[in-house]
Formats: sequence, C-alpha cells, structure tokens
Amino acid sequence: MTDMISPRPAAPPRQRNRRGEGGRLRDEIIAAAMRILDTAPASELSLRMIAREVGVAAPSVYSHFKDARALMAEIVRDCWAQLGGEMSEAAAQCTAGALATLKVQMAAYVRYAMERPSRYQLLFALQPLETEALRDLPGLIQPAYRNVSDSIERFAAEGHVLPTVDVVDATLLTLAMAHGRIALAHTAPHRAGNATAGVEQFVLDMLDRIFRV
Repeated sequence: MTDMISPRPAAPPRQRNRRGEGGRLRDEIIAAAMRILDTAPASELSLRMIAREVGVAAPSVYSHFKDARALMAEIVRDCWAQLGGEMSEAAAQCTAGALATLKVQMAAYVRYAMERPSRYQLLFALQPLETEALRDLPGLIQPAYRNVSDSIERFAAEGHVLPTVDVVDATLLTLAMAHGRIALAHTAPHRAGNATAGVEQFVLDMLDRIFRV
C-alpha cells in the first residue's frame, strides 16, 4: 500500500503515555486509520500515513503492529464489530415483528456501507489479511451475520415460510442481495438511484418480496 499523492498534514507531536497507558497508543492508531479510511480509499492507507495522523514516528506504530497486514487485520475486525453494533442498535429500537426488525437491521447495514465505503470495501478485500486472520473469517463476520440470522429465525418462529430451505440459506440470500446492490452502487456512485436512499429503498423493497408475509 502506498501513501496518497497529496499527504495529509502531520498531526502535532503526541504526548507520551503515562505509566500504565501503553495500550492507549494502539487504540489511537486504530482510530487514526479509521479517520483516514473515511476520506481515502483503503489502497492508499500506509503505516507512515497513520503515524503522521497520530503524531508519532513510524517505529512507534511497528511496536504495536509488526506490519501493515497485521494492522489491516485489526481494522477489519473493528469494522465488522462496528457494523454489527449499528445493526444491533437499530434492532433494539424496533418493537414490531421479525421482518420489520430485519428491515431496520439491513437499513443500518446499507447506511454503513454507503456512508463509509472505504471501511465497508475493506471488509471484502481479503488480500491484505494474513493466513491466521483468514482462518478466523467466520468469527470476524459474526456480528453482522448473527443479527440477520436471529431475525430470520424469529421470522420462521412466527409461523412464516422461509424463501429458502433453511435459516442459513435465507441469511446468505439477504446479505448477498444487499452486498450486490451496494457493490453496484459503489462502482457508479453518481448514477441515479445509487445514492444511500436509493440503495436502502431497493434493499427494503427486495426484503418485502423475498420474505412475503
């Protein structure tokens, strides 16, 4: 990964950690990487850029992450957790049935993907991850997957017929449908219907068609 052509201005020098605060820099590194991802593609992220954002020398980053791949694996974990957390928060505010809950969860999924495209795209750009992280992939995606599968399981328990043979396939169908629409929108963001509202409406309409009540 290489730096951007127009580098971000360097942050002011960071104050040294007090005794017992060694983990704070690690958290600041992750937060800095997230800020950069919100303004630049993941392909332009580098350890040097992150060090400038935090206000430390590059070797300070290496003391917490051995290389860019290790840092990327950690960022991917955090992004999946963020996505799952936002879906859970949306579901907690829904007092209607399972389909309504699923729809607010997937609306949160779409908004995360459309409003933070670099973070979302990084979730599916597996090349930067190390073999150990790839072996853990099912655990990485659990926050988002579990939100959807729990709602679909409730949908079936309410007496509705699933669109597929079981909850697993229905969960995969839901996520694949949303991801496909989001990916198409990301390739042509200025095309009519590819803004956040249009993509969200498409996904919700498809959920009504897939999970007929």
